[in-house]
Amino acid sequence: MAEPPRTPAILPTVSRPAKTRAVRLATIARALVTLATLGILAACYVARDVLTPVLLALLLSLLFSPLVTATERLRLPRMLASGITVLLLVALVVGAIVLLAQPAKDWVGKVPSLVQTLSRQVQEIKKPVQQAQKATESLTDLAPAGQASKPQPVVVKDQDSLLSDVLSSTPHALEEIAAVILLLFFFLSSGDNFLRRLVEIAPGLTEKRIVVSIAREIEHEMSRYLFTITLINFGLGCATTLVLLLLQTPNAVLWGAMVFVLNFAPYVGASISLGVLTLVGFTTFDNAGHALAVPGLFLLLAFTEGQLVTPTILGRRLAVNPVVVFVWLLLWGWLWGIIGVLLAGPMLACFRIICQHTEALRPVYVLIGEAKFDDAAKETEATAAKKDQPD
Repeated sequence: MAEPPRTPAILPTVSRPAKTRAVRLATIARALVTLATLGILAACYVARDVLTPVLLALLLSLLFSPLVTATERLRLPRMLASGITVLLLVALVVGAIVLLAQPAKDWVGKVPSLVQTLSRQVQEIKKPVQQAQKATESLTDLAPAGQASKPQPVVVKDQDSLLSDVLSSTPHALEEIAAVILLLFFFLSSGDNFLRRLVEIAPGLTEKRIVVSIAREIEHEMSRYLFTITLINFGLGCATTLVLLLLQTPNAVLWGAMVFVLNFAPYVGASISLGVLTLVGFTTFDNAGHALAVPGLFLLLAFTEGQLVTPTILGRRLAVNPVVVFVWLLLWGWLWGIIGVLLAGPMLACFRIICQHTEALRPVYVLIGEAKFDDAAKETEATAAKKDQPD
């Protein structure tokens, strides 16, 4: 029996092609990377009391590792050289704290009076505006007595609350400092032991050479960056101290030390320093020009450091997109507080150096930086050529 003729479809149907295995694996890999990133952030938030001393000690070990290596050339054991370096660092920090503790305590005690003085100066500046508002206030006085504004309650703050908070947090801070000192000593004294373990677990001779090359380059670049940025911040602090001394500002060394520490946080540190120096200028000097000279000259120094000195010394190779910097600061400030903000800048630079020398992370290196893609490709070729050279 003959089959009836089939009616042709009005619209041709196109079957959806199945995804290839490579596409599915790539999707799964992206999902796993996202989950791993979220898990790492959650672990950083939960274990911040443990991770912050470890990370701070690791960054300090990268900073002072060249000094330990130079001390070893005097035929001293590495453990002894590491102990001497740690003791010198502790002595320097303790000396700075002893030198700056009393001025800082005096300024903290003056904060309420300084705020009142600044508010009075602001009121004097606002006098013309207040005189223009007197007519409006007179209309308010004509309101019925029942509709008069109620007096606001006066809140009396406990002056001992700040001192009790400081005393309660002192033991925890001392524990953190002791942990950083011990970890710094162990990191410095261990030397290349961890690198040797990585080389031992590498499967072949080529992989061992690649591991050594990448580890050496990352360590060299990170040490160079941390040492250079520390010198730049120290120079900015010294220049700020000199300018404040010329302006006859009290406790100029204290404000220079504040600028040195806060400048490790890009953009945010300079903004905080500018606000503090503005408060110092207006509460110290009665002359408006003299008061504005304090933050104005610091702003000139910070602009020179950020736009001329740092790009000239470090080059554009380590430049990072400002949007990435702000997001990075917000992220680590939310995770670890003020310590996270101070460590965010060095961590971002070190992370970019690692991405630069790791093939799998090269797209991240191009994404977060300001270098052109062609420049990044040239750096990749140069790194690959260096790896292929025989030892």
